[in-house]
Amino acid sequence: MSRKAVLAGGKRDEILNAALELFLRNGYEATSIRMILEHVNGEVGMFYHYFNSKQEVFDKAVEFFFKKSGEKISAIVTNHATPRLMLEQLYDCYTSSMEELSEIANGSIHWSILYALHDQTLEAMLPAFRSMIHGLLQAADSDDGYCKEYLASFLLKGISGLVHDKTFFVLPPEIRIQETMELICRTLQIPYAIFVDEARYQL
Repeated sequence: MSRKAVLAGGKRDEILNAALELFLRNGYEATSIRMILEHVNGEVGMFYHYFNSKQEVFDKAVEFFFKKSGEKISAIVTNHATPRLMLEQLYDCYTSSMEELSEIANGSIHWSILYALHDQTLEAMLPAFRSMIHGLLQAADSDDGYCKEYLASFLLKGISGLVHDKTFFVLPPEIRIQETMELICRTLQIPYAIFVDEARYQL
C-alpha cells in the first residue's frame, strides 16, 4: 500500500534541516537515520512517516535548500538589470549560498557533499547565467544560437574555478568582477563596453 502524501512544514522540515546539517558536516555515508532522529528527538516510525529512506531524505534536504536559492536566482533573472549588475548579483548569490552551507555545517563541510552541492549550485544558476550570456551576445549583435547553450556552461564553470582559486579570492571584489567581465568578453569576443556603458546596454 502506498504511503499517503505528507504536507510540508512542521516536523518534516525540522528533519530536513537536521539532515542537511549532518550530511554537510559528516558526509552521506557517516550520517545515519538514527543520528538525524537523535538531532530532532524523533522516533524511527516518525521518520518513515515522512520519508522512505536515507537517500530520499538526503535528496529532499538538498532540494529544500536549493528551493530558497532558486527563488533568489529567479529574482535576478527577472530584474532586467544591466550586464554588470546581473553579474554582481550572481556572484553574490553564489558566494552567499556557499557561506550559508558552511554556516549550517559549523564551518566544516565534508568534501564529498561539498562537491555535490557545488555542482548543484552551478546547475541552479545556469539558466540565469545563460540568460545573461544570451543578452550579451544580442547586445553585441553576435548571437550565433549555439553559443549560449555551450559557452554559458563553460564560462560558469570557469568563473566558479576562479572564485575558488586562492590567489584570485584575495583580490578586492571590484578587481574580481573586472577580471571576470574581461574573461567573459574575451571568450565571447564581445566589446568590454557592454559591461561599462550602462546607459546603452541593459539585459
